[in-house]
Amino acid sequence: MPNIKPDAKQLGAFLTAYEKYVRDVLRPTQDEIQQLIDAWQQPSYWERYATSKGVPVPTPIRAAFSRIKRPEQVVDKILRKPDQFPAGMRPESFKKMYDTIGLRVIVYFLRHIPLLDRDFRSSDMIEISDVERPVAYMGVHEARILSLDHIGQEQKESGYRSVHYLVRLKRSRVPEDKRPIFELQVRTAAQDLWSTLEHHLGYKPTKRTHSMAKSQLRILSGLLRVVDENFNLLYEELNSIHDDRHYSTADELNAELLPMVLSEVGLSCNQRDINNILTLLFSRGIGTVGDLLDVAAPSRLEIIKNTYVSVVGRDPTSLEVIATLAAVRGATSHKEAVKRIKLQIDYLGATDNIRQDSRIEDI
Repeated sequence: MPNIKPDAKQLGAFLTAYEKYVRDVLRPTQDEIQQLIDAWQQPSYWERYATSKGVPVPTPIRAAFSRIKRPEQVVDKILRKPDQFPAGMRPESFKKMYDTIGLRVIVYFLRHIPLLDRDFRSSDMIEISDVERPVAYMGVHEARILSLDHIGQEQKESGYRSVHYLVRLKRSRVPEDKRPIFELQVRTAAQDLWSTLEHHLGYKPTKRTHSMAKSQLRILSGLLRVVDENFNLLYEELNSIHDDRHYSTADELNAELLPMVLSEVGLSCNQRDINNILTLLFSRGIGTVGDLLDVAAPSRLEIIKNTYVSVVGRDPTSLEVIATLAAVRGATSHKEAVKRIKLQIDYLGATDNIRQDSRIEDI
């Protein structure tokens, strides 16, 4: 094993070079990754994956964030793994380090993991690197059920579960020969809970750890795997209901019926918006299938669309139409309906500004 312990001068030069690399390469790349995250978090991005009419558009991403590796972490990794970084404290080492940028994506359900895998492989924004094959840290059986057989499987002694990719941006202001390969991790909310708490405990499988602690971590991982599987089963069961569910105008609106009724009038909804839509409709006295069909008359939908085009310069989204339908219910004339629509447009614009300014998240 080569001795790469740096002296103060060498270390100073290395840190200066890494600081420049962060400024010129990593930070611009991270900014572009944020644009990718912003796109993923828009429900419209996932409309192409709606399986059939009347099924809510999947909104798989619970959270996504990136980080740049701190200088001391870079130095520590080179010192711990000299065989991987024979150049030692020189720029070649951090340029070869494929986790100087890390991107973590947290999805709601297990079924969302193969959805993201499919999207990554057809993306015009990122490409999966062939430097290392993606790895699914899970059992072979679980990977097969999720149709992730094409990804290598490994199992961690601790019970850690996640899917790791090495990727690179296809388009970037960073020149192609300098674009960094970075690590992208995908995991469910339950998997992330386990990983976060395990990290907080400071557990490291390479260190001497009491066998009871190791056993407990594996048990907790197994319990959360069962939670994941049952929530995933519920998610798939509820989606399958939309395929053969029938309803009457007297039925009360609920999470199962709403996507189908909206589809009947040419609208759609995203999975994450269903509860908020129902709350909004109920608060305006729209509680049954018949109430919604009545307020969503073709003539009223046309007025909403024309008013949006006139005021905003574009067609309204389905969510905007639904919110506006609730606002115009009870309008007795065309003039009053247009007035209410314009007030609703102003209201939605104001709430969007507040959300952006204060970084309020929809919980």
